[in-house]
Amino acid sequence: MNTKQTFINKNQIELAEKFASEKFAEAGVKNHFLEVSHILRDELGVKDQDILIAGILHDTLEDTSATYEEIEKTFSKRVADLVQEVSHPKNYTQEQRQEYYEKLKTISTGAKLIKMADFTSHLRNFIKIYEKEEQHLYPKFVNNDKYITQIREFLNTCEDSAGKELVFELTNRLKALL
Repeated sequence: MNTKQTFINKNQIELAEKFASEKFAEAGVKNHFLEVSHILRDELGVKDQDILIAGILHDTLEDTSATYEEIEKTFSKRVADLVQEVSHPKNYTQEQRQEYYEKLKTISTGAKLIKMADFTSHLRNFIKIYEKEEQHLYPKFVNNDKYITQIREFLNTCEDSAGKELVFELTNRLKALL
């Protein structure tokens, strides 16, 4: 858990939320990015403003028209670097997907916190889908066993923390539903 005390500039957080909202509106995506931000702050105890902002922006490079340079100019190099660390190529192939999960094992601690929050959000949504027996509505996600394995391999590279325990527990819950 990152408990580093940092002055949180609410204007920067609001700017990140506005930036992501506008970019994701173009892509037709809802508020997953806000959920990731709340998980980072409220459940993982993150106080580092750059990590919180990067959490809000974590999918912008892969899912919107945003560029690294735009994020760096609007926020900071560190925020842009964190977002880039957790991003996969747009429209990636199975081979690129595997390379992405290998890359995740080597990312910085701050980026790992963002990815744990991202996995927490996704796993909770998958669990809801399976509990409601609506998985047939999401054929793209039928190979959840492999997804669980990839997440657990990532977790093996993370320091012990409440976030790591949370994500591992969610993989157990999803696996029990498969």
